[in-house]
Amino acid sequence: MKTISAVPLIFICAILIGCQEDSTYAMGNIERDQHLLSSPVTEPIVFINVTEGQKVSKGDTLLQLDTRRADALLAQRKAELDQAEAVLSGLASGTRPEQLSAAFAALNATQAAKIEAELKYQRFSKLYQSRVIGKADYDAAKAGRDTTKANAQQAHDQWLELKNGAREEDIVQARAKVDAAQAALLGQQIGLDDLTIKAPIDGVIETLPWHIGDRITAGTPLISFIADSLPYARVYLPANALSSLKIGDSVSVFADGIEHPFKGNVRNIRTQPAYTPFYSLNERDRARLMYLTDIDLLKADDLPTGLAVEVHLP
Repeated sequence: MKTISAVPLIFICAILIGCQEDSTYAMGNIERDQHLLSSPVTEPIVFINVTEGQKVSKGDTLLQLDTRRADALLAQRKAELDQAEAVLSGLASGTRPEQLSAAFAALNATQAAKIEAELKYQRFSKLYQSRVIGKADYDAAKAGRDTTKANAQQAHDQWLELKNGAREEDIVQARAKVDAAQAALLGQQIGLDDLTIKAPIDGVIETLPWHIGDRITAGTPLISFIADSLPYARVYLPANALSSLKIGDSVSVFADGIEHPFKGNVRNIRTQPAYTPFYSLNERDRARLMYLTDIDLLKADDLPTGLAVEVHLP
């Protein structure tokens, strides 16, 4: 995230007053891009590796947030992935011979019991018709026959399911669960890595207001630093100079304490004024409006950020 450092109020007032008298120049400061690194989660700080004013390189570890909660979630995601892969492996590999053999033996046992129960029922049916046995014995034989018949059908279905193996739909569903578990694991790994705050580019630490043990709320800025990039001049262009300066124009930039000017090219001119909205001003006051203008400087790498500059306008 880039932010722009503010110009002190006194300096702004001086610009406004000066521009009322002379619109042949614009004043501002040397700037470099400022970056803010924010906390991705609400966790305490356990380690700080930099101090304000320290130069850092891209990839350097600046600060470490507590990873215990993220480590636990990562372990959970790994376990979920292992479980999903085990289910998929079992479906894809099919039934083991031992399981199929046991199911076939159970099927044969239920088939034998079914035949025996059927014969018993037939005998008891004849005896009941001859009034040798009572109704209770006949009903028990009939119930036994029906039960063993249902058990035999169940055993047959189980054996057939093991023999045919898993359905393609079940394998596809299990594979989808593996993919989901892998994505969750990757997301959690990224979240864990984000707890180690590293420098995205080369720069200098500007502000570091926190200490070890501070619990930082998610989204709170942790560190701000100035990018080690080419400086540019940010000046306030008077409204009556808008027609004489365009993007891409070359200008001379004078810095305080340096005799010779620097060459610069206008990179951007804001379309909205920096101060009071123009629609609330009369014609005379609108001439005092200022427009932020960025000017890329040539051969000005050593200029310090914040140095006052003055741009001579065409």
